Amino acid sequence: MIGANVEAVAAPQELPSRDRGRVVRALLADPLSVVGLVLITLLVVAAALGPWIAPFPDQGAGQTNIGEALLPPGGEHLLGTDRLGRDMLSRIILGARPALLVSLLVVGLAVLIGAPLGAIAGYRGGRLDEAIMRLTDLFLAFPPLLLAMAIIAALGPGLERAALALAISWWPWYARITRGVAASLRERPFVDAARSIGVPERTIVRRHILPNAISPILVQATVDIGTVILAAGSLAFIGLGARPPAPDWGLMVSEGRTFILDQWWYSGFPGLAIFLSVLGFNLVGDTLRDIFDPRQVRR
Repeated sequence: MIGANVEAVAAPQELPSRDRGRVVRALLADPLSVVGLVLITLLVVAAALGPWIAPFPDQGAGQTNIGEALLPPGGEHLLGTDRLGRDMLSRIILGARPALLVSLLVVGLAVLIGAPLGAIAGYRGGRLDEAIMRLTDLFLAFPPLLLAMAIIAALGPGLERAALALAISWWPWYARITRGVAASLRERPFVDAARSIGVPERTIVRRHILPNAISPILVQATVDIGTVILAAGSLAFIGLGARPPAPDWGLMVSEGRTFILDQWWYSGFPGLAIFLSVLGFNLVGDTLRDIFDPRQVRR
């Protein structure tokens, strides 16, 4: 009975939860958002069904076919072949899975690390807030990609290490976002009511602070998924990410850069895959921002 009263008193009536149906309708009503959703859907389908829809799955996984090296787009190789005769379309389709998984892993870890730290800092304030924020400022003093490169240089190259390095460099953004929300809510009446009836601080943070930070975190995470795809591809391009013969888009762009003048498709199509993936998440992220914060509607 007491627990029920606690929930009734402490419920954040000023910040009601977003109507999922309204969000979906708003996404579908925006033409740019629809384009983004289509691009994301294609990426997800390729990641989930890659080995079954790729025309040459063995070549996509790395099997060579030297006799058909550097064939132009057309015929049975719609997007051409690379220097080892592997079908580019199959390589790009199979490259969707690691690109999406790495981006989801990086953003997920960044949220899990940054959001609780930011919520605690904003709610508690004082020296703890100062210490956590100075730590985030220390990480933010370095460009994320540069910091990731330094971490990978210490750990060694590889897709998993690249994901860990990017997550370490990405969490401060979520800490700052959540800290701002928590600082604005800690003196609100529903939080004061929860404190006055003895609700533990960890429960207030978990049930009343973090849920109110979901909207800005969701917007940032949607955009960051695309940004991480680009960052992971950049690391692979300079040899600090996925290793051959992995079907990685950044690695394919790197391998094809010496053939760019004559065999443009070698780097062109993997680069286009990265571009369209980043574009899709950015378009959806912009619409989500407009939905959750009408004051920032696009002009």
